[in-house]
Amino acid sequence: MTKVKDIVTILCQHFPEGIASKGDPVGLQIGSLDQKVNKVMTTLDVRPEVVDEAIQRGVNLIISHHPVIFRPVINLNFADPQNEMYGKIIAHGIAVYSIHTNSDKAQDGSSDWQATELGLIDVKPFCFDADGIAIGRKGKLPHPLSAHDFAYYVKAKMKVKMVRLITADSNKMISSVSFICGDGSKFWHQAVAEKIDAFITGDVYYHTGHDIISSGLTVIDPGHYTEKLFKDKMYQKLTQWNKENNWDLQVEKSTVSTNPFQDLF
Repeated sequence: MTKVKDIVTILCQHFPEGIASKGDPVGLQIGSLDQKVNKVMTTLDVRPEVVDEAIQRGVNLIISHHPVIFRPVINLNFADPQNEMYGKIIAHGIAVYSIHTNSDKAQDGSSDWQATELGLIDVKPFCFDADGIAIGRKGKLPHPLSAHDFAYYVKAKMKVKMVRLITADSNKMISSVSFICGDGSKFWHQAVAEKIDAFITGDVYYHTGHDIISSGLTVIDPGHYTEKLFKDKMYQKLTQWNKENNWDLQVEKSTVSTNPFQDLF
């Protein structure tokens, strides 16, 4: 039977743990590399409802984008919902493996997937991490769009209900685009430095928005949950590797939305 380490070996070839940003808790977070696996599930987040889904579906390996443990656990008092979730994971013998910034930085990882989703051309690295590997991408639109129309272009391409447009001029023409997956608002200065027309990222802070407008940059904030793309792409890759390596696994993806925000119109 396939073991966790068999799957992790392939994952590390494509998303090396060593390229993750400093301090990012990637890799095997719960479980053992020697655990046997017959059903694996992909997800963006590991939340209580996702764990309940995994238990109901008999999953014994969860592969997530966001690490299940971001900060040290100081106790396992199950009165805390997060701790209760850890207890359920362990009690049901589920291993959890997370691929976070090493997915963003890897070739054919989250950043390249998003560049394809956005329909960018002439795609190049954007915003280099301390190890010299880019954490984002930049490219060109197939044809220039006004900032207003570009916002709707991003909304359609990323399949979200709403986006936030931050610009001093809605008629500004957008041709060059850069982005950081998830929360990358602290990197907007790099887009200005490279004279890029527009920057896409999630979780832009209110006062940061004021500074962006003053700089003349246009920013589109489609939210953090756009990283749900990881769930689908990782499902596709695992399905392919399952066949190529004769793992005889059942590969599934979580059907739970872990987006904490409800967009009301």
